Amino acid sequence: MNFSAIANLRGLRAGTNPNDVSSVEQQLGVRLPSEYIQFLMFSDGCLLESGLSLYPLEDLAERNQTYEIFEYTPGYLLIGDDSGGMGILLSLDASQKSIYASGLGDLSPSGFKVIASSLQAWIDGHLAL
Repeated sequence: MNFSAIANLRGLRAGTNPNDVSSVEQQLGVRLPSEYIQFLMFSDGCLLESGLSLYPLEDLAERNQTYEIFEYTPGYLLIGDDSGGMGILLSLDASQKSIYASGLGDLSPSGFKVIASSLQAWIDGHLAL
């Protein structure tokens, strides 16, 4: 993946390591998409000036448990929020690359809004909502 479009954004954290990714995958009981793992290696979450928060690995399991993602939206992973009630999700199905936004109060996939066709496209758009 190419991270040049966001490399200079303020609020990016240092990347994580493969051992931490494996640990979180075991905790969640899912395999994270490879593009998302590449992003985590580049930046283990962020809090941008726009209010966009992409969760660090250490918070990923807790956020998905709190919002009962695997119960109400199986096959998806909550990876962040806009600090205003909108969640950012991705599909755990490798054939579905889109990035989605949804109100955190109603996480029904039928109400998901596609915000980018892929993680790379979202990065190229500077992680804009």
